[in-house]
Amino acid sequence: MRNARVGRGFAPLAVVALVALGLAEPLRAEPERSPETVALSLRLPITGTRDELVRGAILRQLDRLERRLPERGLLVLRFDVEAADAAASDFGRALDLARFLTSPRLAGVKTVAWLPEGAAGHAVLVALACDEIVMASEAVLGPAAEAGAAVDEAMRAAYREIAARRRTLPPAVAVGMLDGAAEVLRVATDAGEEFVTRDGLQAVRDRAAVVNVEPLAPSPLALAGRRARELGFVARLAGSPAELARGLGIDERRLAGDPSLEGGWKGMQVALTGVIGPDAVARTRSRIERAVDGGANFICLRIDSAGGLPEQSLVLANWLAGLDPARVRTVAWVPNEARGDAALVALACDDLVMRPGAVLGGEGAAVIDERRAEPLVVAWRGGVAKLRDRPWSLPLATVVPGLVVTRGEQQGTGRIGYFSAAELAERKDRDEWRLGAELGAGPLRLDGRRAQELGLAVHLADDFAGLRQVYGLEGEVALSEPGWADELLDALASPGLAWLLLLVGMAGLYIELKTPGIGFGGFVSMVAFIIYFWSQYLHGTSGWLEVLLFLAGIICVLAEIFVLPGFGVLGLGGGLLVIASLVLASQSFIVPMNDYQMRQMQWSLLGLLGATAGVGLLAILVQRWLPATPGLRSVLLPPPAEPAFDETEALMDLVGAEGATTSRLAPAGKALIAGEVRDVTSDGALVEPGVAVQVVAVRSGRLVVRSVDEA
Repeated sequence: MRNARVGRGFAPLAVVALVALGLAEPLRAEPERSPETVALSLRLPITGTRDELVRGAILRQLDRLERRLPERGLLVLRFDVEAADAAASDFGRALDLARFLTSPRLAGVKTVAWLPEGAAGHAVLVALACDEIVMASEAVLGPAAEAGAAVDEAMRAAYREIAARRRTLPPAVAVGMLDGAAEVLRVATDAGEEFVTRDGLQAVRDRAAVVNVEPLAPSPLALAGRRARELGFVARLAGSPAELARGLGIDERRLAGDPSLEGGWKGMQVALTGVIGPDAVARTRSRIERAVDGGANFICLRIDSAGGLPEQSLVLANWLAGLDPARVRTVAWVPNEARGDAALVALACDDLVMRPGAVLGGEGAAVIDERRAEPLVVAWRGGVAKLRDRPWSLPLATVVPGLVVTRGEQQGTGRIGYFSAAELAERKDRDEWRLGAELGAGPLRLDGRRAQELGLAVHLADDFAGLRQVYGLEGEVALSEPGWADELLDALASPGLAWLLLLVGMAGLYIELKTPGIGFGGFVSMVAFIIYFWSQYLHGTSGWLEVLLFLAGIICVLAEIFVLPGFGVLGLGGGLLVIASLVLASQSFIVPMNDYQMRQMQWSLLGLLGATAGVGLLAILVQRWLPATPGLRSVLLPPPAEPAFDETEALMDLVGAEGATTSRLAPAGKALIAGEVRDVTSDGALVEPGVAVQVVAVRSGRLVVRSVDEA
């Protein structure tokens, strides 16, 4: 897919459900009796079995096109230039398809050939077989024969036959596009205007007075859209689906090419969850590309995200908008939320399907201020809105703060649209719109029902089974299988498992402090914290700042215990740094700037509080049961026993006695007191070995000493 041609395609097909009586009808762009419409892509050149695929797709839709007889259905064939040799269509296959289009079997269907990029080679024959030709102004129709290719009488007869059946182009013009030797003349007579070859000029002179003769160039004939319109060969000019829809008097969404028409849907689900950052965008693109390369033509992008980095969401949105909907249909499925800039990704897909209570837009994980809003608007307008030929105000209003959108109704057609003042001022038909009530200022937070009313969501579904029913997806729709690293990342970054890792890490630290030496508890704690920060880093919520804060906090706490005991500043500050690092690692922002971020911080603090409470409960169980458990008695130190009364009295008699430390007191250690090495505790300051000390108190069965110099 990475090397496949990316085209603009048709504007996305969106079949909007009826709204309850009395509510505004979303994007009503066509009269109630608009014809049944089917849009198909004819990829050029016509080789292999492409003509058979198109014929089969038309036959499968014929009942739908003839549903309202005697009113004719509308079949739009878009000519898509697929390769550099687009003019190398097979004559026999092009002729078979042209004869099928002009056959009585399609008498109840109006066929329209739309040439946004033109057509050359024998694909011209298929265009001649349609009831109407529509071209972009700069697109070119013809020549019908490749340079140097032999042209025989059978080919000339075929072009005359098809042109005579439809009369879209005069037979002489059709032959002139095929045969460079056939000079085409535009002849004005007193009876009207005719197009003939040089050989037929005398026959015209015999039956009418010739006023003017104008040769048509070049030879073989090739006509740009504007020139063909002047000559009356082209019904109208249209370079985009929106222009074509307006010319045909139908809803633009009916012109979306449907890849399922060529052989049914081949669906694949791709999940986009959590914070949207560079890694998430890369993984999503890779999964979609693998699915399309594997033959999928229906991608269901399941979004459950509050956004993240708006710039990255735009990258993914523009990439999705660049996919050709005639090749693959992208449907965003939002069962829970697509908040903030995640809404841009959802709205860049061909269709949006939501659960009725799901959330689209509003405040999200990222704060979009005025500095970020302006380039966001410019990028969306030049990217998704241009690629899809869509209005840009309403989608951006779900994300950009302060963007005011107003409801408008087009006079004459009754079409409903939603525009900002800037977008309406840019429209050529701005004088046709009568403005109504404002929807409000962005970011607009919409549920599924409201999104459907405004025309953003095309369907509502309670679950994925409902979505499958809407699109007629048969069988199981597989989930694009992520790699083992992706699965591990998603599992580790889930809130439940992330806080479990914190619980394990904190419990390991506690056990390590209660066991002699560096052992199992310290190892488990180290591994748990490494995995926690690594998973959050890959998930986009943690970086070096959080890791450094955590390490600095641990160093401060250890320094408080072993180096500078008694002051409390390092211990308190270190603890706060550890808490801050763990909270920041679980969210994509530092300081909450909106209601959503405030709620996220509350959940982060609640999770940390839960992990701390779990460690407290675990400590009680560990202190009570592990020392008495066979096989674990040597792992965990038992709690100190309460000293007997007579022992306490003996220790009290030592108050005031002097001695010398035999180890460093930090703050606990040993000292030689009254001829016996005893467990002692410094009253605050660090005391080195060999320092004279004096007993100043007895606490919890332990002597409290102070340096003689300080005493």
